[in-house]
Amino acid sequence: MTEPVFRYHPDPLATGSAMPIEHECSVCGQLRQVRYRGPIYGGQPETLCLHCIYSGEASRALGVVAVATDGSDILDMPAEFSDAVDVPDDVPHHVIEEITRRTPGFTGWQQESWLYHCRDGAAFLGPAGYRDVEPHPDALNMLRASHRQLGWSPEETEEFLHRLDRNGEPTAYLFQCLHCGTHLASWDIG
Repeated sequence: MTEPVFRYHPDPLATGSAMPIEHECSVCGQLRQVRYRGPIYGGQPETLCLHCIYSGEASRALGVVAVATDGSDILDMPAEFSDAVDVPDDVPHHVIEEITRRTPGFTGWQQESWLYHCRDGAAFLGPAGYRDVEPHPDALNMLRASHRQLGWSPEETEEFLHRLDRNGEPTAYLFQCLHCGTHLASWDIG
């Protein structure tokens, strides 16, 4: 059986969010060839396949139930695979749900943050070092703007950017807008 194709995370194997290994998925019980290895905000299965993420079954099955302190109200919270942080107001709710509940997440050093553009989620291309980001001036400028907001000097920013390492830290995370093709980037450090 072929693996599902995710609109917002087109190649989870290449990004390191999944690995090729035969396993029995803890959610569906099927023997699968690719195992998810990214974050899960919910129940922690021994193994999880991409099919269960794609269908939404993993979000439902791994959700948590919270009970109010008086024991009366029960809140059923679906599991999520990425956090919805700094989502622009013009992004439809169904897009946020697809990204958080039916798209493989990615692992960062501290807080992963999905990027958005053109009123939609962007496609996650993977962790990136300077050489990966360098061909995309729009992504580099986004990283520079982030550092300006933090009060970094241009010299400090350029030194930082040249230290970006896809397998180490600091790390950039590269995205691409599904509509206009603009490359976007965020960064993280341990």
